[in-house]
Amino acid sequence: MQVYKSIKGTGVYHILGITILYDALLVALLFLVNSYEVLTIFRIAILVFNIYQLYYILICSSLKYSMDEENVYISSALKLKNIKIPFESIQGYQKAEGHIRGIKLSGYGKNHFGIGRAVIEKIGSTYMFITSTKNIIYLKTDDINYGLSPEDLHEFERNLNNNNINCINWEYRINKNVNLYKDKKFFIPFSIVAILVLIITLNPIALYFLNKLPAMMPLNFNSQFVAIKFGTAKQFAFKQMVYGLLNMAVLFCMYNAGYLCARYDKKSAYKFIYVPLILSLIFLIMQTRILLTFR
Repeated sequence: MQVYKSIKGTGVYHILGITILYDALLVALLFLVNSYEVLTIFRIAILVFNIYQLYYILICSSLKYSMDEENVYISSALKLKNIKIPFESIQGYQKAEGHIRGIKLSGYGKNHFGIGRAVIEKIGSTYMFITSTKNIIYLKTDDINYGLSPEDLHEFERNLNNNNINCINWEYRINKNVNLYKDKKFFIPFSIVAILVLIITLNPIALYFLNKLPAMMPLNFNSQFVAIKFGTAKQFAFKQMVYGLLNMAVLFCMYNAGYLCARYDKKSAYKFIYVPLILSLIFLIMQTRILLTFR
């Protein structure tokens, strides 16, 4: 098996710089905010953000490509990426250099590197594994294109040619017929979020009208979950209903963002539905904790 290292670029330093900057901002906000609800969201945001950043730092710093007699492989440390592309599925390739021109759909990407999914000008929807723009080669398959940046581009190209894979040109067209509601990978989490939002919105209202809430309920908490402001059961139910409506607005926005993204790459649209899913779970857990503690 022939192994090709990816060109060492500045992508890792770019991602690391963003990580340090946003971590500093989020940590500073932790000391400025004294609200249980807001601090809970910030803490989870910091955890998710750093896992996301570490994932791309490891991929970008350890990316390599390889070939055997039947496949092209893309891999990274800890098998975070382990992609096999059969030669028989590769229709052809294109070479490029210089700034990457396109629209990022997921992951990280600038003019000088790209890790994730993007729509590249004249290439189309592409799974990017490009650490430098010195040597870029795009592989075209039926499902999606792949962008690579091997150090020894000439040897990589020669091996492709030896396996009857040649340099070609192709056209890219935007998919205008997108039906996310027919896709189970999108529709199932969407349905779960819709149910969670309804529970967050209607549960406190139902408890109020059924007289299942105490006359006085906490409206605000400090960071230690100590109630610092009380109000009537009606005020509590209304505030929780507003949280539900906010989650509904986030769901609506993420659905539309996913729909627009799916026109270029359907798999990239899935990530948008998990934002309201995580957010609605957080609010439901917080609401449940309040009700169990103060009812």
